Amino acid sequence: MTDFVELQGASGASYRFRRAVPGDLPAMAGNAVIATGVPARLKVLFCGSARSLAQAASTLSQTLSAHKGARLYVRLNVARTTRDAEHADLVAGLNPEAHTGDLD
Repeated sequence: MTDFVELQGASGASYRFRRAVPGDLPAMAGNAVIATGVPARLKVLFCGSARSLAQAASTLSQTLSAHKGARLYVRLNVARTTRDAEHADLVAGLNPEAHTGDLD
C-alpha cells in the first residue's frame, strides 16, 4: 500500500495527498479526504479542509468509523485562499458523498 495518492480536480490539476491517521495529524492547515479502494481507483467518500488538521481529528475519526476500510489522506496547505480553491476544485472533480470547507 502506498503512502501517497494523486487526486485530480475538475480543473485537471493534480494534488498529492499522504496517508495519515487522525491521532497523528499536525496542527497545520490543510485538506483531507477519506476514501476507499486501491490508490489507482479511489472512491472519495469525504473531502474537507481545516485551519488545523489536529483540531479536525475528531470529525475525521467519526467519518472513518462510519466507513469500514476507509483511509484518511491529507495535504498540508497553509494559505487559506489556495486551500479553499483546491478544496472547491477537488469537490467538483471527485464528487464525494460528503464535503465541508470548515472541519474545525
